[in-house]
Amino acid sequence: MNTQPATFEVTLPEDLIPFLDKISGDSIDQKVRLAFAMNLFTSKTVTLEKAAELSGLSLLDFMYVLGEQGIPWGEYTDEHKKQDDLVIKKMIKEIGR
Repeated sequence: MNTQPATFEVTLPEDLIPFLDKISGDSIDQKVRLAFAMNLFTSKTVTLEKAAELSGLSLLDFMYVLGEQGIPWGEYTDEHKKQDDLVIKKMIKEIGR
């Protein structure tokens, strides 16, 4: 995969500027890169790890930014809960022997 940055000129409506101001980053480039990575992650196009890589942040920093934006980085579904409940019941049975 080519990791060399490509340069594009993008024209954005002024209405987007207030939203970009809410995104971490020292430059518009960093903010757009982070916003794009967050979008790819939340749309489940890429994994958390890949989104962090694309954003240019460490995994921990990317997770922190997601948290600051109110975006959950981990999923705990009903299926996960059912699996955990089964494991807990099994462990309790084994301890009770």
